[in-house]
Amino acid sequence: MKTLHRWAMYWWVLWLVAQVPAQMAEAADVGSVTVPAELRAATARIEPAALRAHTELLSDPLFEGRAPGTRGGLLAAKYIAAQFQAYGLEPVNGSYFQNVPIVNLRAEPTTMLFRATDGRQVELAYGTEFTAQSGECAPEVKLDAVPVVFAGYGIVAPEYDWNDYKDADVRGKIVLLLVNDPGLRNPSIFQGRTLTYYGRWTYKFEEAARRGARGALLIHTTESATYPWQVVQSSNTGVRSELVRDASSPPVVALKSWITDDAAVRIAKLAGKSLAMLSEQAERRDFRPVPLDVTLSLDLKSEVSRLESPNVVGWLPGRDERLRAECVVVTAHYDHFGVKDDPATGRRLVYHGALDNASGTAALLAMAEALGKSPWRPRRSVLFLSVTAEEQGLLGAQYYCERPLIPLENTVANLNLDEVNVFGRTRDFVPLGAERSTLGKTIAALAKLEGLVMKPDPFPQNGSFFRSDHFCFAKVGVPCLSLNFGVEIEGKPEGWGKERFETYVRRDYHQPTDVIQDDWDFRGAAQHAQFALLIVGVIAEDPARPDWLPGEAFQRQKP
Repeated sequence: MKTLHRWAMYWWVLWLVAQVPAQMAEAADVGSVTVPAELRAATARIEPAALRAHTELLSDPLFEGRAPGTRGGLLAAKYIAAQFQAYGLEPVNGSYFQNVPIVNLRAEPTTMLFRATDGRQVELAYGTEFTAQSGECAPEVKLDAVPVVFAGYGIVAPEYDWNDYKDADVRGKIVLLLVNDPGLRNPSIFQGRTLTYYGRWTYKFEEAARRGARGALLIHTTESATYPWQVVQSSNTGVRSELVRDASSPPVVALKSWITDDAAVRIAKLAGKSLAMLSEQAERRDFRPVPLDVTLSLDLKSEVSRLESPNVVGWLPGRDERLRAECVVVTAHYDHFGVKDDPATGRRLVYHGALDNASGTAALLAMAEALGKSPWRPRRSVLFLSVTAEEQGLLGAQYYCERPLIPLENTVANLNLDEVNVFGRTRDFVPLGAERSTLGKTIAALAKLEGLVMKPDPFPQNGSFFRSDHFCFAKVGVPCLSLNFGVEIEGKPEGWGKERFETYVRRDYHQPTDVIQDDWDFRGAAQHAQFALLIVGVIAEDPARPDWLPGEAFQRQKP
């Protein structure tokens, strides 16, 4: 009876909308933002029960943690494609899939040996004290007594008058690097505790490769990485993936490695140094790389396999003959870490990825259904894009942006969903990156209309803008944002939402325990998806294109 009532209400709303001529459709205005009544009717289709159902299914053990290219990952991709088809979304170039060629590497447990000139040694254990991956995707990385150099944060940032490498020659050597950037401890430089891209681990490996280093070791602390060592373990052991390389690929280091802070202390002591003093020196602009008079030896063997893992695409054509060639792209990654064996017990552990990112995929599906089954279409087209291998370094989104199915010049904006709100309805939202483009003004007006408050990132030290798929679109010039949820939960005391999310990061992030919890409230997820659809619909309807604000680093290259 409840289902019949809901459908009756839905058709009643559509009937009312149909009674109003298109040019006279009831709309709500705040400033320059207009929400068509038909878009309102579409968002009303999004319900908590559907979001819970998608999240439950995608995080079920049946999907085996949705690792790229695995049986579970392919099942997830096929499920998403089937939903797109059922909702009336069209394939692109005849297919709902864009196959991404990747290389999977499974490193064999080994030891890492550091030796001082006097013969003293420090030996590290794989997993508990270090992780390692072949940046070259080679079956063996053999390092024999390679010199180690402490290179501070490993940052070269002219705009901040900062160069950790100076004129030091680190070619063929191993660089030992601090995670994050100098603003973490000195708020007067860089952007203070707001992490810049220079603080991301991806940048550290990229810059080390540009300098010709043979490998890079990142020193983990919970404060600098913003997550505990267990996240490094789960994210960097077992199977890791890379895009297939070719002659045009940028240089890479042979060895990508993380080590614990305690291990780094022992290595510095082996070299007759204090890690605390080295770190203090690295806070200054006049810092110069410090040779440690220790060498690293490692024989890293990996099982290497090549396979394909699909991005999933669904195209919803716009109604305007002139603008339908342009599109707004909605992204959410569907992958997680698959299945791993617990080294302590030998038990098979499924990394379910319920919040990260079955929830975001569920929101994308709910938005696709709401818009796909609506009789209304915005002027521009909308591309729903569920990407693979985000957890491996944004690989699916990177591949799409390098080989876009819709020309980038016709891609007016990207909205990303990574971990939607499952803790209850909020009074606030965090549109990461909106302040960098004209999207910020649009979203602020929409928020006012919805009685919401747009807030800056409550966790600026996490560098979240650089950590999900929208960042790939930013790098190719497409205005973008990632719609994160706020922490002011309706009906909860102040601070409850922030504490709940911090508990998730500490206990469940990238762990087998990321499963649906008893206290999850999918009304928050429905609110999240509804607001995201309003943003997408308004951008796709507005004849004006979004643009980066003057001075932004991501401005499109002019022809």
